[in-house]
Formats: sequence, structure tokens, C-alpha cells
Amino acid sequence: MKEIVVFNGSPRMDGNTVTVLDLIAKGARDNGAEVKYYTLFKMKFMACQSCFACRVKDDCIINDELHEALQKVKTADAIVIGSPIYMMQMTGPVKNLYDRLFPLMDVEGKPRFGTKKMITVYSQSMDDLHTYDSYFEYTAAMFPSFGFEWVDNIVCANANDPESAEQDGELRIRAYEAGRALALGTAGA
Repeated sequence: MKEIVVFNGSPRMDGNTVTVLDLIAKGARDNGAEVKYYTLFKMKFMACQSCFACRVKDDCIINDELHEALQKVKTADAIVIGSPIYMMQMTGPVKNLYDRLFPLMDVEGKPRFGTKKMITVYSQSMDDLHTYDSYFEYTAAMFPSFGFEWVDNIVCANANDPESAEQDGELRIRAYEAGRALALGTAGA
């Protein structure tokens, strides 16, 4: 059974980012995967303290609500991280999550825990799905060091309307199928 960890980086529990993440999770569960779902805005966790303890030990020494999630990431087959775009960037909790993933790479910048499939999800107010492509690619540059193979980036446009994802049939199918592919091990193939 595939293990998939999903991180919701939206403060809205009924918005577009959640709609897409929930469909990915459903597609994965419906096809036999175990899904662990974390909502960052409901968690109490600290930002990385740059203490470098994880350079000596393969773990973050901060013992907060994110610590359990980091342990799940180490053993997962796939990771999904979703965020709305605020001020042309991911939300603060998602940035803090990426910083806290630092223990996944060794001192040479290589993955400590193997390779995992990675899907990112973004919702944005802009009509053009490619408005932030350079930002998404810039962010993805760190993924190989974590051991993440970035297999898909799903973007919901016109996200100022909280129903955009719900009303976009193609997007809904794409999200469900992405979860299905993660569960079946065919994502990125």
C-alpha cells in the first residue's frame, strides 16, 4: 500500500486549494493508498531555527506538531503540498514547512530517505495558469535535495471565486487522477 502525505497550506477550509487537495486524496484513497492529511494553519509549529542539529542527526530537534508529519514524510511514497498564492508567493506556513524539511537532505545536499513522488497544488487569482510558472519552477529547484521527484503541478486559476475549483470539471478530474496515479505508482511515468 502506498503512503501519501498531503499538506494543506491554505487558511480556508472550504476554498479552492482544499478542493483540489481533497480530490487528490480521494483519488489516492479510492485506489488503495493510505493518506495522511495535515492542515498547516491548524497546527502549532515553529519555523526552522537554523540550529543545524539535523546536519548531525537525520531529524529535526524541534518537538512540535509538525514533527510527526516530518516522520511520515520520511517513509512516504509521495508528498502533495498545496498553497494559495498570496502576494505572488506561497503562504507563510508552507514556506516554514519547506524550511523544516531540511533534515531530509544530508550534508552534501543529497536525499537521506530515498525518492518520493511530489505534486504541488496552487490556487491563484490570475486567469493565466502560467502566470507564476517561473516561481513554481524556482521553488521546485529544492525538491531533488529532499528526494522529491516533481511529477505534477496543478493550478487553479480565478481563485478569488471560492468555487472555481468546484466548478471546473477538467481540474477536478485531473486532481482525482493525480491521486489515483500516486496510489498506483504510475505518477510521472
